[in-house]
Amino acid sequence: MKFDLGFREGQEQFNRGEYLAAARTWSAAVERLRETPDHKDNRAAVYGYIAEAYRKSVQNGAGLDIVREGLAVLDRYAEQFTAAYPGEALPAPVVETRDQFRAASDAAVAPAEPAPSPESERPSSVPSDPIDAPAPTRPWRGLTIGGGVSLGLGLASLGMFVGGFVRAREAERQYDDPVNACPPSDPTGECAQIDGRGRSSSAVATVGVILAPALLAAGAAMLGIGLKRRAADQWAVAPTFGPRSAGFTWVLRF
Repeated sequence: MKFDLGFREGQEQFNRGEYLAAARTWSAAVERLRETPDHKDNRAAVYGYIAEAYRKSVQNGAGLDIVREGLAVLDRYAEQFTAAYPGEALPAPVVETRDQFRAASDAAVAPAEPAPSPESERPSSVPSDPIDAPAPTRPWRGLTIGGGVSLGLGLASLGMFVGGFVRAREAERQYDDPVNACPPSDPTGECAQIDGRGRSSSAVATVGVILAPALLAAGAAMLGIGLKRRAADQWAVAPTFGPRSAGFTWVLRF
């Protein structure tokens, strides 16, 4: 059966650490099984494996495009499942990964679109007292502040990834330790606690590795533009004329 061949191929790819290839192979294979009660459990199990493969791909450095690819695959399964079994809950691994990927995808878009700098307001009339005139607007100031904030958040997200990844690997080591004798599936007792810690840490690492590049790139871009505008705002050239001379004057503003 073609599904069985595809499933075994995906398992071999997953075992070799080719997580993205495994996710795509399993996605193609499971589409050969219609969403019917006879195939319900098999499809749920395979999509759980697909979710895990996409999550590991992201943890190993896959970008936002892979996050959105995995989200689209799981969303399609969710639509098919809901249509076939109204009111029933989706498999937990699918729900967990969908929530992580959707949150990361939405959050990665926001900092990439810095708000436009406020324009200087022109007074409708010249103020009677020049001392009360408002200070000139600095358009670059908002960009530099926003860039610094984004860089800080990016570094924090990088810390989230490192910390979550280390804790997830430690939980995986404890789960696989023969001393704990944890079963391959359906953990209970202490094994369930280890598995829960590993999943939580994996979720933190996934969100961190997605947000960090987007925030760092956005922060660097905003800061660079702000510093360029600041330099342009501080320096000015003015022509000078005299009875017997003509030239230019460089003006530096603080």
